Amino acid sequence: MRIIFAFLLVAAFTASASAQVQKAKSREELMQQALQAALNNIHTIRCGSDRCLPATAEERKNPPLSLTETSQVFGRGLFSGGADICRLDWGKRNYEPMMAFWRKQKKTERQLALISIIHQIAMQQIQKQVGSSCPAEMKKDVESKLDFKPQG
Repeated sequence: MRIIFAFLLVAAFTASASAQVQKAKSREELMQQALQAALNNIHTIRCGSDRCLPATAEERKNPPLSLTETSQVFGRGLFSGGADICRLDWGKRNYEPMMAFWRKQKKTERQLALISIIHQIAMQQIQKQVGSSCPAEMKKDVESKLDFKPQG
């Protein structure tokens, strides 16, 4: 229950982060934008029991997540966004196992907060692009890819 509550807090504060991600020319540029948007908004959510401190100039220059990690999280967020549209349980099947994976990777509370924001940004992006209808083909595709499996 705590995970879902934490995610709802992230969702409430990342609408502006999603708006900061603009049309990118490449996947790398999109990941840079998502990571910077997450850093711009990290102060709006919690890092453990305390509110996260704003990102520093050094942190913006050398982010605490790699573009590869950002891309992995963003991809999972796209599936969660599609699952939400199709009324599938993305929380239990994707988000919670993904967060457990990152915790096992010894990510800090701050890195976990960024991961959560990036996931939400991706969810919002796909929902903006697709809208609210869930065609059968999309549901089948999302259903087949929704369960989180660590990339290795």
